[in-house]
Amino acid sequence: MATQEEKIEETLREILCGSVDSSVDLASSTNFVSDLGLESIQVLEFVMEVEEHFDIAIDMESLSDVLTIGQLAKVVAELVKD
Repeated sequence: MATQEEKIEETLREILCGSVDSSVDLASSTNFVSDLGLESIQVLEFVMEVEEHFDIAIDMESLSDVLTIGQLAKVVAELVKD
């Protein structure tokens, strides 16, 4: 059975699929900038979609170290369980 973090990660991949090249394999270690070529505004737009989907607010301090799908999934998991 998948953990909550794994389920969140899968949801993040689904949200991202509409915004990125479908030939890119979206893994936990996929970097938003270097692997997907997203610009900072695109990353922020994606984060806003994530916040809306999960009905949470992610503060900028939490995002400062987030570079990958897996890292974002951890942040979201922490906020969802609170």
